[in-house]
Amino acid sequence: MNTLPYIRGKMNERGKKTHRRGTFFLSFIFISIFYACPVQSVNISVEIYGDKPVKAAIFAPFTGRYIVQADGKTIDTCAKGSVFEIGMMHDSVVLKAPGSMIGIFSEVHFRGCGDRNQFNIKPLAATATRLYDDDLTATVNGTSLKLVNIVQAEHYIAGVIECEAGRRRPPEYFKVQAIICRTYALSNLAKHIADGFELCDGVHCQVYRGAATTSAVINAVSETKGMVLVDQNSQLIVAAFHSNCGGYTLNSEDVWSAPLPYLKAIRDTFCLNMPDARWEKTFPAEEWNSYLKKKEKNLKPDSLRREAYWDSIPEYSRIFLYDRGYTIPLKEIRADLNLNSTYFSIVKDGNEVILHGRGFGHRIGLCQEGAMHMAQLG
Repeated sequence: MNTLPYIRGKMNERGKKTHRRGTFFLSFIFISIFYACPVQSVNISVEIYGDKPVKAAIFAPFTGRYIVQADGKTIDTCAKGSVFEIGMMHDSVVLKAPGSMIGIFSEVHFRGCGDRNQFNIKPLAATATRLYDDDLTATVNGTSLKLVNIVQAEHYIAGVIECEAGRRRPPEYFKVQAIICRTYALSNLAKHIADGFELCDGVHCQVYRGAATTSAVINAVSETKGMVLVDQNSQLIVAAFHSNCGGYTLNSEDVWSAPLPYLKAIRDTFCLNMPDARWEKTFPAEEWNSYLKKKEKNLKPDSLRREAYWDSIPEYSRIFLYDRGYTIPLKEIRADLNLNSTYFSIVKDGNEVILHGRGFGHRIGLCQEGAMHMAQLG
């Protein structure tokens, strides 16, 4: 990797805002020195529709031209106006054109051969048509089709940004998200190697639902083309991000096992009035106490102390409740009860227990809504 710095930003311990245009977003997340380095453009293989079984789908070129290859041999070429049905029979792919059977194969590959190639695809179920960039491969995996988008990294990043951040954001924020999403993608290319592709299209990797259509997003990706964040050893950082930290980010070790010098808990006031800043959830007191007893049989709910705070970071940020040495990790409570975050206080109100919470997500790394507000302020 070329380690000549493209952007360099220095942060102090408390993450005070820097004044270098394009690096402000690092200020409240990281406390080390980073470099945004240019990397060569690559193709990424992304499984699409991985969260639902697909038995058949319609493929139709939208722009450019495509070569149709089956089991490594070219069998057709196509452009806009052509339509193919991709189906399955046992462990094979069935390829059809309107009114005719083309053949049965182990793998079908639609390979773009124009300057810009895009295709529409629609599973034959109650789902909307999606537009994707570049190539598509189809194989069979068990009882469903495995559809993999072979896509240029920059096209993929733009698509991810629209899903993860939305379409109506400040241009400088889109640049922030582009660099972080690119870094995350390139540092996780081995995540699904055993599955026959590199990334999935869900929250397990990054949410991706097809080609970007917003000019501001596309421009931001172009203006930051190839830029990634690396640490002082020229290694790609863990580019974590979340919707809203509720006023405080967490240390990486508070949720994950490994401490990282650039993912430290700091205060962030920029997100406090944003949409995902606050939440509330109510449980019957009996249900709440039953849950606590299930998590730790030796806990006595009537003697529990509150260990979540509104205005400061808990000293033991991984621990929510404790009584005589017994503990329940916050991250487990969040997962079990489907809470927005681990940052909340508890109020008992009659026969109910109310959780007053802040933030949305794991609260490590970039606070997206905080960064959006910073970008709006200029």
